[in-house]
Amino acid sequence: MNIATRFAAVMVGTSLLAGCTTLTEGEFNTMHATLEGSPAVKRMVIKDCIARERATPLGQKKTYAAIMDVSVAKYETAFCSRISNALANGRLTYADYVKLHSPTADNSKVIRIMQGR
Repeated sequence: MNIATRFAAVMVGTSLLAGCTTLTEGEFNTMHATLEGSPAVKRMVIKDCIARERATPLGQKKTYAAIMDVSVAKYETAFCSRISNALANGRLTYADYVKLHSPTADNSKVIRIMQGR
């Protein structure tokens, strides 16, 4: 795996899906292009995300699963797949990503993505 692919996988895994808002627009776009063009990297990112999400406290999992309309048992896979696929296909944009930590931002688009709509 080349350095750009590793970079994109690491950045997605540690920044976007972990909720950190430190990516530049260029880094975000690099992740998008890598995930869009490499199904192998997307599978790796989803697998890593699922492993991380397993550590989420049960109470939070129940809340997120209810929002996503999935069972708690399916939460990790559904969340990681939906978010990674949205990033890969361009539905999740840099502007959406930046708004994630704003308490006043309209994040309804991200909720729809999480719900599989």
